[in-house]
Amino acid sequence: MRLKTSFFSMALALVSLGCTPLAIQAQAAPWTLSGALVTHDPDIQKEGSTYWIMETTANGGIGVKYSSNGTTWTQGTPIFGNGLSWWKAYNPSADPAQVWAPGCINYNNTTACYYAVSSFGSQTSAIGLTTSAGGIAAGNWVDDGTVITSNSSNAFNAIDPQPVADYSGNLWLSFGSAWGGIYIRQVSKSTFLTVGSSTNIARDTSQVVENSFIVKHVFNGTNYYYLFLSKGSCCSGASSTYHIVVGRSTSITGPYVDNNGNSMMNAGSGLTVASSGSRFIAPGGESAIGDSTMAWYALDSQNNYTPVLFINNLTWNASGWPNALW
Repeated sequence: MRLKTSFFSMALALVSLGCTPLAIQAQAAPWTLSGALVTHDPDIQKEGSTYWIMETTANGGIGVKYSSNGTTWTQGTPIFGNGLSWWKAYNPSADPAQVWAPGCINYNNTTACYYAVSSFGSQTSAIGLTTSAGGIAAGNWVDDGTVITSNSSNAFNAIDPQPVADYSGNLWLSFGSAWGGIYIRQVSKSTFLTVGSSTNIARDTSQVVENSFIVKHVFNGTNYYYLFLSKGSCCSGASSTYHIVVGRSTSITGPYVDNNGNSMMNAGSGLTVASSGSRFIAPGGESAIGDSTMAWYALDSQNNYTPVLFINNLTWNASGWPNALW
């Protein structure tokens, strides 16, 4: 996520948009949503019957939304809304309380949320961690400090973290953006900190690739990992080119290929599952609940390119690839 603060501050002025997403070039229409729909990089979770979204917010801290049905959304209280002192080392801008692109997982009744601390266009970045015993609703958030950091000497940028459990129950964290693309590193199940070295699993020399999210889906008896990515520019108004692509692998560390067998390390690779429509453009920042529900955002060209939440069923075709999201 390469958020421009001024852009997102403008978007927050329209926090109660009630857009009905039917004006999009659609295959299966997304869910009809209402309430607090302005979002950036939504990470969708479900605990019991409650849906949650953790998100980038211009108000400071990690943004939170919740819903009893997945369609009507209420803005909650951000986590660490006043910021943490150590964030300033990685985001010395006018708003060092702002962090980006949270990604969460629940393991052993503890929710671990990773998030990025950086400034636009900088490789001086950190992935932070906060955990809550009892889950999101319990709200027992503690600061666990940094997990991965980066600077100009690294091959990667430590932003856009997304945790995932593999088929054996091991935990992993994918992350990255410009400066080398997407990487993955194993995570300790006791501390939620990363262990070992990083593996580069996706890049694209022709455009930015970021916002990785790995979905597990079994096809014809084979356990696959599907690597969803946002490619292009996220935050340039009418010139934004974000779109969502996917590749897959039988190993969580790759190699990943698209539906044509092209390596996800190559420029232009990936099966496109969401691209710009007539009103809502530049979809990206995707996340999923299991292999059945996906959330993302797109820019509303009729409302100052405000980033708006979308959710749809994640469905699969006869070849084992996800269908278009809209």
